[in-house]
Amino acid sequence: MSDVSDALLTDLYELTMAQAYVAQGMTDEAVFEFFVRKLPPCRNFFLAAGLEQVLTYLEEFHFTESDLEWLAGRGGFTPAFLDGLRTMRFTGDVHALPEGSIFFANEPILRITAPLPQAQLVETRIMNLLNFQTMVASKAYRSVLAAGNAPLIDFGLRRAHRAET
Repeated sequence: MSDVSDALLTDLYELTMAQAYVAQGMTDEAVFEFFVRKLPPCRNFFLAAGLEQVLTYLEEFHFTESDLEWLAGRGGFTPAFLDGLRTMRFTGDVHALPEGSIFFANEPILRITAPLPQAQLVETRIMNLLNFQTMVASKAYRSVLAAGNAPLIDFGLRRAHRAET
């Protein structure tokens, strides 16, 4: 599959839910909040990260013809829904903590207000971007705090997810 967009970096569930919402006329605005329910043991905060990548993703959100052909070939999606995806762009609003802000359990890091199908379709990728980058930034910050004035050396790249282009 060539010319695959980030719009397909989602769960099949998100696509089937969006199709159901459209079929039922459930396209009013919805609010999705992204937060951590519970902090891991021995961790009392996180550092917000990933906002820049989330905003870029939302600004560029669209399905390519290759995406639509692939979805059509899978079956289960109506031509009307696929036509709607062809012209869909993210039109919602984003409110977020600034990059590098400390936050705690059950405190929203990011809030999306958008038509329900749009909010549903971007949920997985937003979680992917925020979760990984927040984890790395939080660990790095805790390492700096623990090191105090001592130099800090990082070998984290060898265990990190691949770089995205």
